[in-house]
Amino acid sequence: GHAEWPNLLDGDAIPDESLERCITNAKVASTNWLLFTLYYFQMLVAYLFDDIELAIKMGEKYIDLDESLHRSGKGFVLRSFSFVLRSELTFLCCLTSLAHARKTKEGLWEKRGHESMERVKKLAKDYPTSYQHKLLLLEAESAFNAGNKC
Repeated sequence: GHAEWPNLLDGDAIPDESLERCITNAKVASTNWLLFTLYYFQMLVAYLFDDIELAIKMGEKYIDLDESLHRSGKGFVLRSFSFVLRSELTFLCCLTSLAHARKTKEGLWEKRGHESMERVKKLAKDYPTSYQHKLLLLEAESAFNAGNKC
């Protein structure tokens, strides 16, 4: 369906309520797994629609929630549930950081991208079928940022 701002997952993309309302309801109900999922998919859609700032904002919300739950001791149950989602977030954080580095020319984002890429390298070693191709994409993005257009 049509949405005026599809990267906000609003309008016909979520027909019953806005994303902010979904997030508020998930917070009130303490359904952290839903918050993780909403933040991840909001980040993914924002990246796909080249709204890098929104993608970064959603990624930071995801990381803040993860760290908050870990500090409170409530993160263990979510850790097993969200391993795949966290792994995908690592990949997406790397892509987003490298894209932002390309746009802003700020070394901080290149550094964040390379830090995430190191975690993706470990995932590619442990789960090559799921992550080797993603690592190759990240390496190509990094090379492109460095000026290697081949």
